Amino acid sequence: MEALFSILTLFIFLGAGLAAAQFRPVRENPLTERFSSWILYALLFFMGFRIAAGAGSERLVEIGRLSIAFALSTAAGTVAVLYIIYSAAGASVDRPGQSCTKTSPGGGLSHFAALGEPLKLLLIVVAGFFCGWLIKIPGFTGEKISGWMLRFLLFAIGIDMIRGGINLKNTLAHPETLYLPAGVIAGSLLGGLIPAVIFGIEPGKALAVASGFGWYSLSGVLIADMGDPVLGSAAFMSNILRETIALLSIPLISRTRFPHIGIGVAGATSMDVSLPLVEKCCGPESVPVSVANGALLSLLVPVLVPLFFQL
Repeated sequence: MEALFSILTLFIFLGAGLAAAQFRPVRENPLTERFSSWILYALLFFMGFRIAAGAGSERLVEIGRLSIAFALSTAAGTVAVLYIIYSAAGASVDRPGQSCTKTSPGGGLSHFAALGEPLKLLLIVVAGFFCGWLIKIPGFTGEKISGWMLRFLLFAIGIDMIRGGINLKNTLAHPETLYLPAGVIAGSLLGGLIPAVIFGIEPGKALAVASGFGWYSLSGVLIADMGDPVLGSAAFMSNILRETIALLSIPLISRTRFPHIGIGVAGATSMDVSLPLVEKCCGPESVPVSVANGALLSLLVPVLVPLFFQL
């Protein structure tokens, strides 16, 4: 019942954002995007603060091990399951994906430059951790503040989805827009059970971490808000690492028989952070399925993470 109430609350705020975005002054206001960014930064800061206030620095090594294990296992599981699906469906293409050049037209290292945003977010978490370590306030962990910020973040995400012009109705016409995210879900969840066995984590909690699908700005905060800041931090870090794996592997996978497996590795980020690289390496025709994949996975994150965590 508690998990159902938690999911309902999140979707109320998400729905409120979707409704608010129907009004042009809200949708076209540049402050809306800034609001979303600052709420995210504050959430991640208090995530770090809660680690230091609750768990202490002795858990950092554990967080690091869990992060690497979940990132590698969910990415590998996604590749394996999608390879089986594409092979069974005969979904090969006549030619490999487009060759990604090392530099963008402007001469910059475009896909490596994209790693800057995850690094910035990681530094914010680190700053919050050191503040929580140095500043001790009896009875204060930042839990209530982060809970409300999470709700406001869902509200801002609802507005951003309308501003981004995401139209699931149009993109669901092709079968691949369904079996690609289905493969990502199956592969990520199967891969997420591997760290559960290795580290002795409850299967439900391991599946909650795996259900982030690369969306580090939400999944980690959800888990931390439900009472496990250490596992929440591991979820955050593992999803950042998964995005990093995607940015490095998409140019390589795009040259194979099944280039869209790279979209699967990107997970929820295939509709935003990884999308320019997908377009560059797999071609413009890959954009609709990439957007649909990211949108469907993003909609499932606030449902699956709390449900699995409460198992």
